[in-house]
Amino acid sequence: MWPRSSRATASNDGLQSAAAIPEGWRWLRAALDIRNEKINYKVREHSHAKVPAMLVVGRREAEDGTVNIRRLGVKQQTSMPLGEAVKALAQEAVAPDVRRAMKRAA
Repeated sequence: MWPRSSRATASNDGLQSAAAIPEGWRWLRAALDIRNEKINYKVREHSHAKVPAMLVVGRREAEDGTVNIRRLGVKQQTSMPLGEAVKALAQEAVAPDVRRAMKRAA
């Protein structure tokens, strides 16, 4: 079994918004963490598990329709709309040789 490359972590207030995230990227190795734990605990736990990217949805993000992207080894987090976040992760997931072939074809 492959390790998960992305996690979507949500507070109780952001569950409905977070539930839509994995549907947008079924082709990525992603999981939704909806356990009844504090969001800081879940973020810390996934950081220790070395998950490369986490999308965090809390009350504020659910209201705004955005997600916070936390990356492994980077202290700064990025907030962006869900659609943009999925596009950014999709571009990063393309293998380097495929990316080079796409540039040559364009």
